Amino acid sequence: MQNKHNRTRRTFIKSAGAIGTVALAGCSGGDGGDGGDNTADGSGTSTGTGSESMAEKLVFYNAGSLKYDPGTEKNIERFEEETGITVEVNEVPWNNLKTSLTTIWKNESAKVDAFNGPTWWLADFVASEWLEPLGLGDSHMSNYPKNLQNLVTLDGKTYMAPEFGKWGTYLYDKQHFEKQGVSEPPSTWDEVVSKGKELKTENTSPFAFTWSNKDVFTFKQFLYQAGGQLFNDSNQPVFAEEGTKVMDFFTQLRENDLIPDGISSMGEGGAGDTFIAGQLATVESWTPLAARAFEADGWSKERVGSAKPPKGPDSRATFQDTNGISVSAFSERKGAAKKFAKFMTTTESSKTNMKVEGNPAVIPAVYDEPEIQEQYPSWLLEDMKFNLEQAKSETYLAQPQVDDYLSEQITPALLGDKDPKEALETAQSNIKTLYQDIGLL
Repeated sequence: MQNKHNRTRRTFIKSAGAIGTVALAGCSGGDGGDGGDNTADGSGTSTGTGSESMAEKLVFYNAGSLKYDPGTEKNIERFEEETGITVEVNEVPWNNLKTSLTTIWKNESAKVDAFNGPTWWLADFVASEWLEPLGLGDSHMSNYPKNLQNLVTLDGKTYMAPEFGKWGTYLYDKQHFEKQGVSEPPSTWDEVVSKGKELKTENTSPFAFTWSNKDVFTFKQFLYQAGGQLFNDSNQPVFAEEGTKVMDFFTQLRENDLIPDGISSMGEGGAGDTFIAGQLATVESWTPLAARAFEADGWSKERVGSAKPPKGPDSRATFQDTNGISVSAFSERKGAAKKFAKFMTTTESSKTNMKVEGNPAVIPAVYDEPEIQEQYPSWLLEDMKFNLEQAKSETYLAQPQVDDYLSEQITPALLGDKDPKEALETAQSNIKTLYQDIGLL
């Protein structure tokens, strides 16, 4: 079912109508797929203005400062050294990046050649005809697991090259477990609750969510574990039934005082800081947290435990949050920009990013590299690789509006201020109306 869902969802862009602030437009037909590019340089079909000839420089919009993105910075240095192409980096605060790009592209400006950002922007950007197909070819794309290939491919074209991942890894404090007499981490949702009661102390909460302040991301991860998805193959929102199982689980965690108040309320929460401070027995958090804990005061590789995420009613899926590199359809240096996107997402670049910054690699083979195995414990690498291959996500139109409709309903339900089933059914109804209004249903 999941494969069928991914295969058919990749063609949904063609039916898109006008929508909100992104002024979506329908896309042109396919280019024969990633393996069927007929251009000499494998660059694919241009959808905007500009040349495919190789330029001496390009402008890259990075999500935030490279000071806090050393893996990307190192790979940019490698690219410049190996190609002779200068990369002019515009460091745009994360919260402003989508707005900046939208403004530039509405004016059909060639100001930006490439950018890195999340996969969940893809559908709206592609439907607005703002991104260039990358034409990476099967030899490049086959490095990634199928779930990730499907996520960045729409209408038979690849519009984003996966750079690094930020999905959750289940970590636990072995020291706290030993003190409380708990020998093994929970392996199911039910055990999160039952063992959580044993792990709870006055100063330590048993569990915290991966995404802390991102209620929709948190909901989606557990929705996939429950066997659900946001939309079916016909763009109908279908999350209420399995979503009710998720909300029931969250309610058990809250009513048994198994999660911190800050994270329960979807406030910032600071899951990583709280774990390092010894105030969380277990946490699903971004993978670099493990590497950080190894070096923290009072911690070591012996104290940090890692496990596969506790299984829900259907699976152990994690939410696929991947940053990738895309090329502007209005770029006047498309050849250089596509070369950059490909270089930054090779196996070697993925390995470099993981070595330098700790970001989980989006290419499974990287976890078997000797340099990576020397840097990270084998038990952690095994779980990181598993999470990559089990991760799920969806690319859907009107993403900001859809997520807002979800958030406004599930947040009060998470706090116990609204009936969970009623909240989900209301959100599903509102999203269905939205999709009817924009011509998707």
